[in-house]
This record gives sequence, C-alpha cells and structure tokens, in this order.
Amino acid sequence: MRLVTRPDFDGIVCGALITAVEDIGAYLFVEPKFMQDGAVDVRAGDVIANLPYHPACTLWFDHHFTNGAAGFDRPVVPGRGAFRLAPSAARVVFEYYSEVPSASEARYRPGLELMRTDRFTTLLEDTDKIDGGYLTREDVLRPAGYVLVSMTIYGKDGAEEPYWRRLIGLIRDRTLEQVLDDPEVHRRCARVLGLQERLRRQLLEHAELRGNVIYLDLRGAEDLTDANRFLLYTLFPEGNISMKVSRDPQRAGTTAISVGYNIFNTTSTVNVGDLLSHYGGGGHRVVGSCRVPDTDAERAMEAILRHITE
Repeated sequence: MRLVTRPDFDGIVCGALITAVEDIGAYLFVEPKFMQDGAVDVRAGDVIANLPYHPACTLWFDHHFTNGAAGFDRPVVPGRGAFRLAPSAARVVFEYYSEVPSASEARYRPGLELMRTDRFTTLLEDTDKIDGGYLTREDVLRPAGYVLVSMTIYGKDGAEEPYWRRLIGLIRDRTLEQVLDDPEVHRRCARVLGLQERLRRQLLEHAELRGNVIYLDLRGAEDLTDANRFLLYTLFPEGNISMKVSRDPQRAGTTAISVGYNIFNTTSTVNVGDLLSHYGGGGHRVVGSCRVPDTDAERAMEAILRHITE
C-alpha cells in the first residue's frame, strides 16, 4: 500500500498511526490543491490522509470542512476509511482503527495496542491542539515538545521528503524525549528557536492591520523565515482574522492566499473554508487557503478582503 498525505504535522502523525496498522511500502506527499486539480495519480491500494477524497483510493481519512464526506453515506465506513469534522485528521484515523470490527482486530492488534498507550494519547491531544490552533501564547512565544517539532516541517520543498519519512518513524516508535534527541530533529528545533526574533522583525515589516484584518503580503519578501505560523497573532492582538498573500513556490505564475482566525481573538464569524472554496481552495471554518493565477490575484484578494472585513 502507498500512503498519500500532506506534508504538515497532522499528515505526519497520520502517517505514524497508519503505518502502525497497515503495510505501507511507499509514500507520496502532496498539497491539497494538487488533489483538487486532479493532478495526482491516485491508485487502488492508496491510503489518503489529510487530503481531499479521490475515488480510486482504497482508504480515505480527512476532517476538512470543504472536503466533505465525498462518497461516504456515514462518518465511518468499514474498509473505506472515515470523515468527520474533527480537530485533526489524525484523530479521525485513530477513531477509525479503534472501531474496527472484532473479527478484524487480530490483524490490527499490534498497532492498536501501540495506539492505546499513554504516549499516543498525548500525541493525539497535541496534534489536535496544533492543527486546530488551540495554542497558548506561551506555546507560540516559547514553543516546546510536539509544538516545536511541528514547526520543523516545511511542506513546500520536496527535497525535505527524507525528513518527513524519518519523522513518521520517529513519532511512531519513540517517546517525545527520544524524538527531540534525534540529531536531525534537534538541529531543526534549535534553528526554529534561533530564528524567532528574526521572524518577528520580518512579520512586522511585511504585515499591517487593516481594520480587523491582519494583512500580510510576502510577495516581495526574500529569505523569509516562515517557521512559526502563529507568531503573527501575538503581534496584532486587535485583529481577529489574517490574510496572507505570497508567491506559490510550487507553481509558477500562481499566488497563494491563506486566511485564518487569530487564535487569540476568535471573534470573526466568517466561514473561511466555504469562502475560499469559491476561489478553488478550501479548508476549515476558521482557516483555509487557495491558489489563483497571478493574473486573477488582485481581483481575488480584493474580494476576499472585502468579505472578511467587518
């Protein structure tokens, strides 16, 4: 079987869970937009996690509002996977395998026993917190543990794939302390912490408050240290929603637009995922993204900005 997942912390933890119970022999890391555009060669036997549904796959697990339960008539379908609006896709994976029929449990028993340990309980709780943005200011300003590990994953560069695969195995097989002691993880964590102040200065240089909207335009930024996506919200506490614009590093001539609630000021009422689905993107109610051609970018940005401005 092949695991097709997204290269972010939730996707990595999905990989740790799925490889504990399924015989995964290959990996494919892709961004949601490529799935939405039908640009991914999905095959029978593929397990998709934390990405939009594809009818050719064997198993599918997701939790994004705009992806919906495509092809599912109920949240959990034995032998096909599961979908529900959960804090993380990893939570959906965990619940699915926890509810496998007793006749099939012998096949999954070693992995299930691993999932039911206190170590995995903590991992799932932290994954929910990270992917759902349920962090404290302390988590953001002084990241540690799995929060810090999540900031070492840069999902826009395919050259990082060996690290993503390594992290799946580490998180599956080792304690948090052992993960942090791994030389490569340790080096990357130290780098994130060392660049916090530089990132703060860069964000202040390229961001501004437009009413209730924290507007961040990175199209002219060079060598941006984009390791801590929540740091922006500590700098603009008055804003209740952010809009980030940047060049799409994976597609020439394309602009990436991301919108998300301020995790410390969640008073916005916009359904972000639904809004961005009208621009070829999607996501959750409180966070989402889309990719638009550069020729359409200004028009899309203006329309989205109007919609999220109170």
